[in-house]
Amino acid sequence: MRSITSLFEYLQQNTEAAGAFNRGMTNLASLLAHAVALAYDFSGINSIVDVGGGEGQLLLKILELNPGMTGTVFDLPKTVEPANRWMTDGERCSYIAGDFFESVPDGADAYLLCGVVHDWDDHRAITILRNCRKGTTKNGRVLLVETIVPDASATSFSKLLDINMMVMSSGRERTQSEFQALLDVADFKLTRIIPTLAPQSIIEACPK
Repeated sequence: MRSITSLFEYLQQNTEAAGAFNRGMTNLASLLAHAVALAYDFSGINSIVDVGGGEGQLLLKILELNPGMTGTVFDLPKTVEPANRWMTDGERCSYIAGDFFESVPDGADAYLLCGVVHDWDDHRAITILRNCRKGTTKNGRVLLVETIVPDASATSFSKLLDINMMVMSSGRERTQSEFQALLDVADFKLTRIIPTLAPQSIIEACPK
């Protein structure tokens, strides 16, 4: 009997599939980039880390619209190493390889997690958020770009996404109160939620 392999374990073992997955995530990030950059006021943020940022499309768009900011894309080695080959703005954008379950680069003004938390169950999502909390400065913040499930029993595209997450991985889409609970355990305080032109919203939280 064959053992069940998670999506991310499968991608680690299959280079071709991982490449297709990363290209898809890059295309999605490109579509989201304008919506996020237009919805959120990044003024006052001098440095930002895109945690699980893939090839950096989202961060590069944010840096393009905020010329005084520097950024770091943080992801697994197999993801960020190919990205370094075409990334040109080395003075403002760097790529660091690592594992967000172990640690993230510290000292940034903001930590951006786009579609990261919904990939994981509560325990592992909290681990990622706690690592971001360790790196966050006193006046820093974490920005989650996620689809929010309505608390009411209403029809919502987010509920279809939730079914997809259950099939594809151990992750899930969450309600506002569920995001608030995760952030609270990770020692963050949810400060506001900013809708975007996309189905995703920006969930802003600051250290308690």
